[in-house]
Amino acid sequence: MSAKDVERVAEQLGREVEGWLAQERAWIQEGGVPAGVASVPVMYLCYDGTGVPMIPREVAGRKGKQADGSAKTREAKLGCVFSQTATDEEGFPIRDPDSTSFVGVIEEAEKFGERLYAEAVRRGLNQA
Repeated sequence: MSAKDVERVAEQLGREVEGWLAQERAWIQEGGVPAGVASVPVMYLCYDGTGVPMIPREVAGRKGKQADGSAKTREAKLGCVFSQTATDEEGFPIRDPDSTSFVGVIEEAEKFGERLYAEAVRRGLNQA
């Protein structure tokens, strides 16, 4: 299998997964709650973003910070959801092993917020 074949398959699978996740986000936004989610006492949501350099056609028509108002970057956003059920001997929280899930994408902040919220609900936000 060539590298290009792997790339094509990965891109197709990525589109299919994103479609499924978009349906799940819409369902959660309408009030749907996943079944069988474990209850956790404390859940954390963290996020950040950073500028990622882009080629001119990917930023064409976008507002930016350049002197002429053009953009050279797009903001990539990354969020994580994790739980904490224990503290160390000094009382500091200890992240639960293997409890972190991530979301990452280049999209508008409002849409990213919906994505991170849906991940938190899927992980048990309503039970935390």
